[in-house]
Amino acid sequence: GRFYTATMSSVGFNKPGVYPITTKKEVKDDYHGTTVIDPYRWLEDPDSEETRKWVKQQVGLTNSYFEKECTTRDKIKARQLEMQNYEKFGVPFKRGSRYFFYKNDGLQNHYVLYKQNDLKSANPEILIDPNKLSEDGTAALGTTKLSETANLIAYGVKRSGSDWSTIRVRNVQDSKDLKDEISWVKFSSISWISDHGFFYSRYPTPKAFQKGDNTFKRGEETDALSHQALYYHQIGTDQSSDPLVFQPSDPKWMISGEVTVDNKRVLVTISKDCDPVNKLLYFDLDKWNRKSKVDEKDMVRVIDTFEAGYNYVYNVKDTFWFMTNYKAPCYQIVKFDITKKQDPSSWTVVVPERKLVVLEDCDVVNNKYLAVVHLEHVKNKLTLLDLEGKVVKESFEYPKVCCLSISAHHDQKEIFYKYTSFLYPGTVMHYDLETKKTTKFKETVVKGFDPEQYVASQVFFESKDKTKIPMFVCHKKNIKPDTKQGGHPTLLYGYGGFNISIKPSFSIVRLVWMQHFGGISAIANIRGGGEYGEHWHKSGTKLQKQNVFDDFQCAGKHLVNMGYTKPRMLATLGGSNGGLLTAACANQAPELFGCCVVAVGVLDMLRFHKFTIGYAWCSDYGNADEKKEEFEALYKISPYHNVRAGVQYPSILVTTADHDDRVSPLHSYKYISALQDIAGPTNKRPLLIRIEEKAGHGGGKPLSKQIEEVSDMYAFIARSLSATWDDK
Repeated sequence: GRFYTATMSSVGFNKPGVYPITTKKEVKDDYHGTTVIDPYRWLEDPDSEETRKWVKQQVGLTNSYFEKECTTRDKIKARQLEMQNYEKFGVPFKRGSRYFFYKNDGLQNHYVLYKQNDLKSANPEILIDPNKLSEDGTAALGTTKLSETANLIAYGVKRSGSDWSTIRVRNVQDSKDLKDEISWVKFSSISWISDHGFFYSRYPTPKAFQKGDNTFKRGEETDALSHQALYYHQIGTDQSSDPLVFQPSDPKWMISGEVTVDNKRVLVTISKDCDPVNKLLYFDLDKWNRKSKVDEKDMVRVIDTFEAGYNYVYNVKDTFWFMTNYKAPCYQIVKFDITKKQDPSSWTVVVPERKLVVLEDCDVVNNKYLAVVHLEHVKNKLTLLDLEGKVVKESFEYPKVCCLSISAHHDQKEIFYKYTSFLYPGTVMHYDLETKKTTKFKETVVKGFDPEQYVASQVFFESKDKTKIPMFVCHKKNIKPDTKQGGHPTLLYGYGGFNISIKPSFSIVRLVWMQHFGGISAIANIRGGGEYGEHWHKSGTKLQKQNVFDDFQCAGKHLVNMGYTKPRMLATLGGSNGGLLTAACANQAPELFGCCVVAVGVLDMLRFHKFTIGYAWCSDYGNADEKKEEFEALYKISPYHNVRAGVQYPSILVTTADHDDRVSPLHSYKYISALQDIAGPTNKRPLLIRIEEKAGHGGGKPLSKQIEEVSDMYAFIARSLSATWDDK
């Protein structure tokens, strides 16, 4: 690339002409009396000739650096391909008389959905192979749902990483598609009425597509989403005849429908954003003609406020079981008569809330048991109770530190569960409720990986306000903390938002980092997540969002103080809300890190709500347009608006994708432009952006693209921390 110079290295970027010159155009906004300048507003248009030219220049610069400086890229990629080539299994599930499961032979871009008639069958048949949906692997499965009889399966197809999904229907017996096709579906569940048809949620057709724009590509548009509605599709009919069943009164609210286990009612939940709260309504199926909108008088409003969240578990006639955070930030299970108008405080508590122990999941099995999963100090536990909450079994076979995935169904007499951890790639267990026997169904084995050579421990540290924060630390056993000599390359990961818990997981690239770079991997369970319930989440949102950044910076300081690493050998990695995290911390404490990777980040905190589904994030971030105090809080932390001149930033790699319609690439474009302009002239380390084509926010990304991306990331991190590759 023409912007590459002979002196361009990790410590030679402060030379003229290294970075492309990004044009500034004067755009001013007034926020509650404060003038804010937005010189790179023009980069919000992804289709302009100017933006495309800018993208080409940035790609050229970054590729040049990768090729000349990131010399371990090929080794990381080759080792990943070698280690990733192992059989991976999802949790099996039984519907009707058949068993179903997802499996990846090793290096397939996507997991394949199989069917088999019994557990011991040696020859399962392919039901859906997403790898055949596109030649380059950029088509992926979205939401899938079997009909109650398991004769039909509705499955969503997403292309190029976009959130847009097209639903098709397949006959399970012969694995052939019906003619049905449903478009413009996004953020939707699927719920069947027997084999007759299903409910789904869709948005109106985008304006550009309606106008016949031949260049329109799903996923590249930035228009704010609105007017999601619940529809019903009758099998064998055209989508144009699908009735709109119900639409929320506010165009920004989201809706979903769920048919009850007895096929008598449809539960309708309405949410306004990403907060775990919802309205709860229902209508009787026998009062609806399946051809038109549900009459308002037939819609029963059980909960008509956004005070708490209510998730359907099960029902016997009019008695319903729900999982709720109503006056229970760590969740509880209640039961009540849905036909009687009563205050939630009078409902019967079946499984009470436990302080700081989150009730994460609940499934009914054999129509008489509750399979309940709790999260205690970021470790999962499984318990079997009866429908009144009495413990039936609380000891299952799995390691102390693990993440559990459960498969149970109200009409089945068995439970599958899979445990995964930092050192366990995945073991599927089967529990038979009749024989009360537990057997190992599938155990994943990774060639060349010996878990005995590694250690994964949990530590607790104090944040700035003395709150205790948990953190997992993984590394080879021969690495010992040393406050005098401590200098191991360390990668700190965090997220801290939207009630999402970062639980123990297995990662091949993390193993490559630990095995061949002698690296340490740390995962900080900071506030904003769901690790300790809704209070933990709320204490990292809106006016308290700074707590999240304080937690993460204190995690880094703790790793240094413990003797694991030094600031110049400490890298951070975060994606989406985690991209906001790593970028904000790079602005606030650049001296603490040697490298920061900002993946698909939310980086313009004053305008995020104006694009795609961004308005739903106001529940965590606030809204700069609507409230002065929220503007002031956001303006202080917004990465795009807080790049500092005259300080030495760590090496920064921003990553995004052209089809990211969750967090639009405009965030990354504007942020890197500010970094290169304000900090670039004096910064010794590189400030670069990686822009991927035909990819989105990350969901459904083919394995080949995942390996390419993380190889680039980790090679950049290794180069920035001067970490060297060891073949042993």
